[in-house]
Amino acid sequence: MSATTNLTPNNTLGGPDPNTLGEPDAHVATRHMRTVVKSALIVALVATALLFVFYRQAAYLAAIPVPLLYGFLVLLNLMERGSRASHLRKEGQTTLGQEEIDADIDTIGVFTVLKVLGVLAVGTFIIAASLFDMQMVGLVATAGFLLAVLIQLPFLPLYFSEAERDERAKLAAQQGRTENRD
Repeated sequence: MSATTNLTPNNTLGGPDPNTLGEPDAHVATRHMRTVVKSALIVALVATALLFVFYRQAAYLAAIPVPLLYGFLVLLNLMERGSRASHLRKEGQTTLGQEEIDADIDTIGVFTVLKVLGVLAVGTFIIAASLFDMQMVGLVATAGFLLAVLIQLPFLPLYFSEAERDERAKLAAQQGRTENRD
């Protein structure tokens, strides 16, 4: 068997088949975000266990994100199923469809807003942990987070529209490369 033989359309041995589009960007982004959430969940669970053994007063702080991360993981699993190529494309489709473009744009926009909110949450927690007693950290971090979200509220639609514009440009370039192959 030669190294240039394709066994399957997306075989890594022979490279991707030029007639296939590969996985949608929304699917790839969702899988990457699932990996990040699973990693954060592992860190939160280990930190909760360690804090419970060594510093019980602060164990609740590491446990706070666990239910949120589980809920987010369920949401990501649903988004991942809906963004599969088998769900968004018809058999033998060689160009991007409007449904796939919309799924890519929506997914990337949602992830952009969630990343901004995540950075704000971590930042307010770090500030609260460094400035206040452990008994007040949860309250101060929540208040700081809500204040930061209130301040950022007018800018969140701008983040979403910027991500949408970038994704449309990327998809247009990708669609142009696909049409040039035909």
